Parts: sequence; C-alpha cells; structure tokens
Amino acid sequence: MKYTLERFTAEVRSVIAATGRVAPELIETATPKPNIPADLAFPVFRAAKALGLPPPQLANELAASITLAPDSLIGAVSAAGPFLNFSLHPQRLAEAVLAEIAQQGAAYGTHSDGTGQMIVVDYSAPNIAKRMHVGHIRSTIIGQSLVNIFRALGYTVVGDNHLGDWGKQFGVVLAAIELYGRPAVEGEAALEALEAQYARYAAAAKDQPDLDEAARHWSLRLEQGDPQARELWQWCVDLTMRAAQRNYDRLGVHIDHAYGESFYEHMLPGVIAEALDKGVAQREEGGAVVITDLEKLPTFLLQRSDGGTLYMTRDLATVLFRLDEFSPTRIIYVIGEPQALHLRQLFALTRAMGHAREIDLVHVAFGTVFDASGQPLSTRRGNMVYLESLLDEAVARALAVVEQKSPDLPAEEKQAVAEAVGVGAVVYNDLYQDTKRNITLDWDRMLATEGNSATYLQYSHARCGSILRRGAADGHDLAHVALLTHPSEVRLIKHLARLPDALREAGSRYAPFVIADWCYTTAREFGVFFEQCPVLKAEQVELRSARLALVAATARALKVGLGLLGIQAPERM
Repeated sequence: MKYTLERFTAEVRSVIAATGRVAPELIETATPKPNIPADLAFPVFRAAKALGLPPPQLANELAASITLAPDSLIGAVSAAGPFLNFSLHPQRLAEAVLAEIAQQGAAYGTHSDGTGQMIVVDYSAPNIAKRMHVGHIRSTIIGQSLVNIFRALGYTVVGDNHLGDWGKQFGVVLAAIELYGRPAVEGEAALEALEAQYARYAAAAKDQPDLDEAARHWSLRLEQGDPQARELWQWCVDLTMRAAQRNYDRLGVHIDHAYGESFYEHMLPGVIAEALDKGVAQREEGGAVVITDLEKLPTFLLQRSDGGTLYMTRDLATVLFRLDEFSPTRIIYVIGEPQALHLRQLFALTRAMGHAREIDLVHVAFGTVFDASGQPLSTRRGNMVYLESLLDEAVARALAVVEQKSPDLPAEEKQAVAEAVGVGAVVYNDLYQDTKRNITLDWDRMLATEGNSATYLQYSHARCGSILRRGAADGHDLAHVALLTHPSEVRLIKHLARLPDALREAGSRYAPFVIADWCYTTAREFGVFFEQCPVLKAEQVELRSARLALVAATARALKVGLGLLGIQAPERM
C-alpha cells in the first residue's frame, strides 16, 4: 500500500507534470529547510535551465497554473524564489493518517519491499563455556532489531546464532577441564568457574609450552571425533545455551538457528580443497594453507601446518552453507568493529572463489562499551559486566523507580513493569545512537523519565493508555478528526505519518537509531500536544472524541516503533 506521505509526494509530482511545463524526469522533490512553512519543495533549477527561464519566474508560473482536486492532500502551493513549495491539507492529513493507523494496527508502517527476498542475519554469537557479557549484548540487541526491521519491510529473514564452539580456544577449555576437573555447580556459576579455569590455564601455558601443546592436541581430538572430547564439548554447549536462553527470553530475542562452528566440520576439507583447486590459496612446504595477494589484504591462513582449522576456515564454510541452504540476497554480520579486517578478508576470499558475486555481504559494525568513568569494559581490567547481572541490576533499579512513581500498582504488576522498563533501558541505551559509536553504561541517564531514554518513551505510551482509560466511557472514533487543526495536533499527526519512511530509512542504513529517533520525537510531540490541547476537558464533545482518536493512534504507532527496537510498551507505569 501507499501511505499518506507517499501519496502526497506522488500527487505533487502529478500536479507539476500536469502543467505540461516540466518533463517528469526533471521533477525531483526535496524536504524544505526548517524555517520554510511547507512540507515538500520542488527546486526548479534544472527545469528552468531546460526552458531557458529564470528559476523564480518558472516557480511563480507553475504556482499560478497548478490546479488541485477537491479531495487533494495538497493544501497550499506557493513560490519562494527558485522553489515551488507544497503544504499538506491538515484536515485530510488527519483523516488519512489516523485511518491508516486504526486499520493497520500493529502492521502500521510495514512495507512489502522485500517480498520474495531472503536475508540472513548473523548475530549474538556467544562463545561456548563463557558467560554472555556486554560485548555480546550489543550484537544481540542490534541484530534482533535489524531482524525486526527487515521483516517489517517484507523480507524473509533468517537469524543465525554462530556459536564459537570449536578451534584452539575450545581446546584450552577442554585441557583446563582435564587438568582442574569439571565444575560441580550449574548455570552461570558453572560458566564462571570454566572461565576461571580457562584464565588460569592460559596464564600457566605462557611458561609451560607443554600446556599449550596439550590444548592444541585437545582441539585436534575434538575435530577428529574423539568420544571424550565430544562428550565434554556437548556438556559445555548445553550448559552455555541454557544460560543464554534465559537472557534471550528476557530480551525478547528469537533466533531461528544456532549453528555452532562445529556444525560446519564436515565441510572444512572440501572448502580447503576448493580454495586450493581454484588457485586462491597455496599450500606451503610445512603444510599450512595460506591466502596471499587478495585485494591488497594482509596474508592469512586457511589451515594450520598441523592440519587444524581456523576461524577463517569455518567462517568460509558458513558462508557457503548459507548460500546453498537459504539462497539469500544479503547476508548481514552484526559483529564488533575489531573484526572488520577479518570480515573484509572473508568477503574477498568468498568472491575470489566465485561465490556471492551478486550477493550483498554486509558488516554492521559496533563500537565499545564503556563504564560510567569512561573505561572500556574488559575482563582484564576487572570491570566486565555480564549480561545476566546487567539485566538484574537494571530491573532492580527500575523497580525502585516504579515503587516511587506508582506505589498503588499490585506487586506482580510492579515486577512486570520493572522488567519491561529495566530491560528496555538497556536495549534503548544501545540502539538510540549510531551502532558504530561507543556506548556508556550510565544508569541515571538510562532510567531517566525525561529526555532520550526508553523509560521516557514507555512513560509516554503509558500516559496515552491512562488518558484512553479515563475517556473510555464516552468512546472515540474517526468521525471528527478533521477538527484536529491546532499546530501541535498537526505536527504530531505529520510525525506519526513519517513512521513508514523511517522504517525504510532504518533498513537502507542498517540503523535502528532511525527508529529510536522517530520514537523519541513522537513522545516529545505528544508531550507538547498534551500540554497545549486538553483531551478529556476539550470544549466540544466532537473535539474530545477527535483528540482521543489521536491519543489512540499515538499509542498504537509508538508501540510499533518500540517493538521494532525490541522494547515492551507497558500499559501502566
């Protein structure tokens, strides 16, 4: 379907073309500058040049010759220097936008652009035998939002959780279990114990080469199917995924597949052989398989001299599997900026071997997480924040806010609201800015009830719900929405109309912050409307009904926007 602003733009182009003065290919519209009281502009420079006229003259002549239909979305046409400016008709705008939101409900803003196209999103990717920490949360949150956005754009999307469960790193895990024993505890406590054993073993291996060799040997035993290695490996996988699933459930994350690196084990010999056969890779005298002179990228290994595989081997197999299994038009990797070189090498290698030549391989990079004092969070620094603890802390802080703001809520509802607010604060803190930027864990800002925070947006939605509950006795419908002509009403309606465009922009830029910005502006415009336009105390019954309809539309649209980000919209706070 074409939304209101799309129809408005199409109508602007149509009335310009109908004058017979401007060729259709010369009609390019633009957004007017903020100080111009218009909604769309036509810069006439190119058209004026083609006609040999001064641009201001052409703009004035066009303004005088344009005829509007009685039901036109265009309310006014005016010339201003070399620009032809168009304004929306406020009453017809209100009728069209609020009808669209009422009719589409949770589907408002969605498109069918991606119909028939498949996208694979690689995200989250925790390491087996380790707790999920803030580094994983960025990939998880950004990835899930992109999945939501592209599904709303009509694409078929497969979310793939590429688990780190193979290679030399996992050999250290197994060697440490052999040396120190299997932890006797369960859940996050067991993962914490495995991490401590890993660190202890890795530190000892620096001075004891035999320990390093033992870890390498364990990784080979795992790859070669040794029963003991496989049993320990499976125990670690199950332990880690049970813990990860609890976090995913709290975050509203639903990943379609969790193919670990081990899944591609059977493909690795063929992948290496193909790279050699196609002359992309060379085997050195010591047995290692290397790739050199590939798009001026640094030399890298595809196989170790002892026959072991590497991240690159398994990542290459993963690409080939995804191409064969899903036939995607695009594969998106939501991975931290430090992996940029690795992914450039992977993409170049894939294409050099003749694969994915017409497939978009996209790296959506993200920055580092800092603590409130400006220090990067890391295990070595001792300030690492783990995901389960982070969510628990956020919910505990949110519960304190709920207790203060809404002491009369039932205890069970308080806890549910605190969960939604606390988790939402963590999610929004990641998504409200460009993914490439670093983010800071600042609790005061994250849980603020004013300003650009999830709590403020959720509170705006809850305020809508409160108004609608109090006005439920009289009801509301769309019969009188043409009365919504106050400047703050018109601004809010125009902004609600922009969600479909914001969704498309977010998809084209791989930028959830575009949706976050739309949500924040919605809440802000609603706040202005609420202050300037009495709803329940409107001077006319019809105006009251119309304003309640606008409140309902705002609540529906804001809930859609928050949902795209993976944030709940409580009815009461």
